[in-house]
Amino acid sequence: MNVEINILGLKNAEKFSSICQNYPVELYLRSGQFCVDPKSMLGVLAIFYSASDPVFVDTTTMDDETLQKFLKDINQYVKK
Repeated sequence: MNVEINILGLKNAEKFSSICQNYPVELYLRSGQFCVDPKSMLGVLAIFYSASDPVFVDTTTMDDETLQKFLKDINQYVKK
């Protein structure tokens, strides 16, 4: 599942990255041709400051239960 994310500012990037670090699965932030590790705050900042396309977190490696918990944890960053 790809979930569109919106993060503004250093503190939000740090918190989002910290949340992602709590999950032992492979996660990817994708925007157009760019792909970064959301467990890296530098990667999160780089993609949000350089990407012109929408940014999505790829959660395909999560089971349903983990996905629901993850979506709840990142709810404030999910673009609505």
